[in-house]
Amino acid sequence: MDYKTTLKSVFGFDELREFQKDVVQSMLNDDDILVISPTGSGKSLCFQLPALLKEGMTIVLSPLRSLIYDQVESLKAKGISCEYLNGDLGVRKRTKILSELQKEILNIKLLYSTPESVLCNDELKPYIYNLHKKGLISRFVLDEAHCISTWGHDFRPNYLKVKKIKSEYPNTPIIALTATATEKVNADIRDILQMDDKTKIFQSSFLRKNLNITIKHRGSKKTEEKEVLEEIALKLKNEYKNKSAILYAFSRNKCEELSSILNDLGIQSDYYHAGLGAKRRNETQEQWLKNDIQIICATIAFGMGIDKSDVRVVFHFNLPKNIEGYYQEIGRAGRDGKRSDCIMYYSEHDNIIYKQMADKSKKQIGEVDNKYYQHKKMELVKNEQQKLYDMMGFLENLKDCRHIALSNYFGEKRKDKIGFCNDLCDNCIKFHKNGQKSVKENVTKLAQEILEVITQIREPFKENVIKKIVGYPNKIPKRKQKKEFDSNSEWNNYKEEYERKKNEIIESNREYNVKEKKIKRILIHLIVNKYINVEIIKKGTGYQSSFKEEYKLYKKSEKVMKGEKKIVV
Repeated sequence: MDYKTTLKSVFGFDELREFQKDVVQSMLNDDDILVISPTGSGKSLCFQLPALLKEGMTIVLSPLRSLIYDQVESLKAKGISCEYLNGDLGVRKRTKILSELQKEILNIKLLYSTPESVLCNDELKPYIYNLHKKGLISRFVLDEAHCISTWGHDFRPNYLKVKKIKSEYPNTPIIALTATATEKVNADIRDILQMDDKTKIFQSSFLRKNLNITIKHRGSKKTEEKEVLEEIALKLKNEYKNKSAILYAFSRNKCEELSSILNDLGIQSDYYHAGLGAKRRNETQEQWLKNDIQIICATIAFGMGIDKSDVRVVFHFNLPKNIEGYYQEIGRAGRDGKRSDCIMYYSEHDNIIYKQMADKSKKQIGEVDNKYYQHKKMELVKNEQQKLYDMMGFLENLKDCRHIALSNYFGEKRKDKIGFCNDLCDNCIKFHKNGQKSVKENVTKLAQEILEVITQIREPFKENVIKKIVGYPNKIPKRKQKKEFDSNSEWNNYKEEYERKKNEIIESNREYNVKEKKIKRILIHLIVNKYINVEIIKKGTGYQSSFKEEYKLYKKSEKVMKGEKKIVV
């Protein structure tokens, strides 16, 4: 059957996008494939269409049960024979599906499940083995593949079970898909899945040409937070009247609080987080999809796999924990290709809260006897902290186009300068509005120091180079835990002293943060302009292994080190 006929009759599209054509052709050739492409770019269609064209059944593994349910219901609405298997399924329905899997000719074209169910469930495994033996499994699909990597922003330990696929189901092709993965995470995914040099890798640009990115400062006091919410409510009543919106916050309680205040301000709002029952979450989601409520106040639990094309604005009320999560969340806006806004309000206080959480996690991990668990968990916490520093660096970078900064973070290595996106980020808007030439700084001395450190240290990994130059860890003071209030003390004195210490810590960290951000900006310049080569290497073995970004110098860097070439950014 010609794929265009199926594409039109089942999915309603006349043509595939260019990158989709390449992936679909590779799928039909039974290649192993890794796809890195932004949210809303049509990754799901890349495996759903070939699944209908190939003989046998495609098994889709996803780390999120809610995502599985949404996709299956959407496919069934299109008339596709599709089912899902997980622990939530009733006995009668489960028995019916397992009976179907025993047939010589399968009616099910797509079977969605979790890694635990397919690879570890003793009841289901014999059925999958038998299907493989009879050649009835056409492909395994690993959705949200960044969850495999401990270096990803959303690591799920149970998702590591997918590394058994190659050994337990040999010669069955795999496709792994993700919207947010750095070069280091991509290498980790290929290593875990045992993908070799024959694996086809498809990566589309991370530029989102219809999203307008704005970063605003927010105070941490209640009155300041109320002012921000009044501003959001005013925008929803006027600029975004009758238009769909999302507001992300970092905690469940915060989502409920923000939703309540917005309702009081005359906005139809509700909240969504993982602490709610499935029925409550589905009802809220359905109301929002039907535009019965204008805005959902949600944690990061909301959004994955939800295909609402007309979201006109995504607000962030708190600092996101990492760039990957932020990029994925703003990707909920403008999936119809129309211009949409992404507005973030952040406070330095958010950073302190995250650091307190990390310090608490480290203390709890240090009390665990299991060395394997302790090592992996500690690495995760450290990784999360570094990603938070990267997020802060992105927010406080006022000299680069926001879109180019995001693209370079994900390894796209673009040379485009400030002003690139014209009016799609606050930095470029200010640049054009002021009508000024780009203010450049001669950073040759610091660039020379960076290049010399790379030649001098034994392991010139990214984090080692940065720490060596900044002077880590001496420059970073530890935050002391908040003391319990003594009932015999005077409350105002206690509150004043606590605020003083908090501000002291913020100021003492500022010097380190400023220098670290500057170094990272220079590093990006040196990498993009071919002074530094980045190689992703695997360091260590077993559970202590990890992927590192190793720096090596191109020959032209010698001119910088000798003072024959200036570096200006």
